[in-house]
Amino acid sequence: MKSKAFEWAARIIPVLVLASIAALAQNATPRRFSGVINAYSPQTSTTTGTTITTTGPYEVRGPWALKLKGDSGKADFSAALNMELSDGWVITENNSNFDPNARGAHTHHVTFTDGDVTTTSTGGLLITGTATITLNGNSAPISPSPLTIEISGGTDVEFSNITLTFGSPGSKHFGTEPLPGVVGFVKKQR
Repeated sequence: MKSKAFEWAARIIPVLVLASIAALAQNATPRRFSGVINAYSPQTSTTTGTTITTTGPYEVRGPWALKLKGDSGKADFSAALNMELSDGWVITENNSNFDPNARGAHTHHVTFTDGDVTTTSTGGLLITGTATITLNGNSAPISPSPLTIEISGGTDVEFSNITLTFGSPGSKHFGTEPLPGVVGFVKKQR
């Protein structure tokens, strides 16, 4: 009787161990994320003497990528963003003149290396770092700037949403509100 029980245990335990390892591997946090930022910056006002200048909102669009560095708690981030004044600005501030040259189109590359990664209470990721920001390929006056990235999701899609929140001086241009986007593809570590 003991030998049959031992034989059975010797056969079933390796199967259970392999099934557990496979389940853990399937639920592992992806190591690479990418997607698109698709947002509007808030309308901002600046005062010079007695003159108030209102600008925005800007449309903010572009691809982004994030790579987790193993279990180090660090990540690298990059985004290539295009900004131009929105249709709302054209209608309210530019007398419905849809001339593309009036929209102030420009580009930003936003990058950081070794951002700090923590897990949120909902199972998402929070990444903080100091971003280098370009303006049309040159260093931007708002660079460097603190940047907080949150990647979140739900029960059907674990990682579906991203937000970028800039600290000062970046918030003077991008605003203090989180800029939303979508997580398009995630790759699990092999």
